[in-house]
Amino acid sequence: MELVSTTAGYEMLLRWGHLLAGITWIGLLYYFNLVQGEFFKEADAAAKSDVIQKLVPRALSWFRWGAVVTLLTGLGMLGIRGGGGSIDIYVGSLLGIMMFTNVWLIIYPNQKIVIASTTQVANGGEALPEAAEALAAAGLASRTNALFSVPMLYFMGASSHFPHSFNLFAFLIAVLIILALEYNGAYPVLKNIKALQKLPAGGKMTPYASIKGVIHCGLGLTIVLFVIVHYIK
Repeated sequence: MELVSTTAGYEMLLRWGHLLAGITWIGLLYYFNLVQGEFFKEADAAAKSDVIQKLVPRALSWFRWGAVVTLLTGLGMLGIRGGGGSIDIYVGSLLGIMMFTNVWLIIYPNQKIVIASTTQVANGGEALPEAAEALAAAGLASRTNALFSVPMLYFMGASSHFPHSFNLFAFLIAVLIILALEYNGAYPVLKNIKALQKLPAGGKMTPYASIKGVIHCGLGLTIVLFVIVHYIK
């Protein structure tokens, strides 16, 4: 018990919670993008409706609260360290914070609309007029999170096993790239538009609309950010 009361012990407990919650959160993110979305493309209306009403709310509950615990334990570890870490942990943390924001401000609120609309139709009512827009906005934000998760996981691991010294210029370039992609992912909500396919700027899911596309884009983004933190001195 003496070890647990030390700073290292507290950090280890936070790291354990961070890993447990993070696996829950990111695992469900991959489920939504790699499994459920593809199933919905092939499922009949009755099966899809049943999943949305009964399965999706349960998955979203673990998904969003997993994100909360992941964020809080991550901030706790940064607080214990008191700053001064490698650039990798800050890039990874920024990606994680953007993903958390997408979960609570875009994905979950819009999925609630989709669930409410589906339930209303199943009970003999009309679909909510904003449901299609909500589904598109949630889908784009979810794809953006899947994109961000690939470099986020790399940089979180690199912070301990392949760290780079902090460079403000390199970090600012990485921030601009991440924020530009986040702007695209949040555009439907920021601009409150009605047709995702007709956006004048931003808000486009391509080229990561497909599973193959989001994997390739995630790996590409990881390489770009790695080159920035590794070679800019």
